[in-house]
Amino acid sequence: MGSQVGAIPSAVGGRSVTLSHVGKVFPINEVNLDRWRGWWRYITTDQILVWAPGCFVGMALPALLSMQFAASTTVTSEQMSVAQSLVTADGIRHYGFGPTLSKLLWIVAVLTGLMVMLPSQMSILDDFARRWTDAIWSANRRVREGMKSDQVKMIYYAILATYLLWSFLCTFLFSNAPKLMTDFIANFNNLAIGVTAFQILWINTRLLPREIQPRWYQRLGLAFCGIFYIGLAVLVFQFKIVPYLWGS
Repeated sequence: MGSQVGAIPSAVGGRSVTLSHVGKVFPINEVNLDRWRGWWRYITTDQILVWAPGCFVGMALPALLSMQFAASTTVTSEQMSVAQSLVTADGIRHYGFGPTLSKLLWIVAVLTGLMVMLPSQMSILDDFARRWTDAIWSANRRVREGMKSDQVKMIYYAILATYLLWSFLCTFLFSNAPKLMTDFIANFNNLAIGVTAFQILWINTRLLPREIQPRWYQRLGLAFCGIFYIGLAVLVFQFKIVPYLWGS
């Protein structure tokens, strides 16, 4: 797809790398439409039989391990607000494996948590910037008509820098409540996903040929997705963020 649509250029240079504002659509004919329907069957099968079960297993296994070892932790309830990631490791250390093995498993658990957290945070940073860049680049008429195809980096890196500065600001504002800071920053992803759902719905119903536009139930699913995540963001802000800000 990148060879047809393009990509976001690097911050320095990259004039030869361009990104289309509206993507690219294959020629509408019976052969391509048949391939399109085959592709949808492939994607549906993958999502239902591979991706969805994999997500549940990937979330369930760490949760079950945490539940197994959390009962043995010495972390107090007051400390858990800022040390939840260490509960499992501490529980493993005090589970009764023996001093040497317990120490080794504690180190492995802590390093595993670190290796999960760091790449995920980098992914969230890039994902946040790309979501809003896509929304502005494709859905904003002034941007589509006024910016050249190699200028998308101006939007992407501006959002990236703003997000980094906002993260440092949140670190200062929530210095006494690091857990709440994590909730505050992460909750912006709920807002981004909700807006992205409505943006995809708008693009798919306005810019795609009629033959490959989403069906009514797919449109309903996108709308429900947008409402759900934006509603979730509002609830988190209302019940977790705003009371803390007013209280402080």
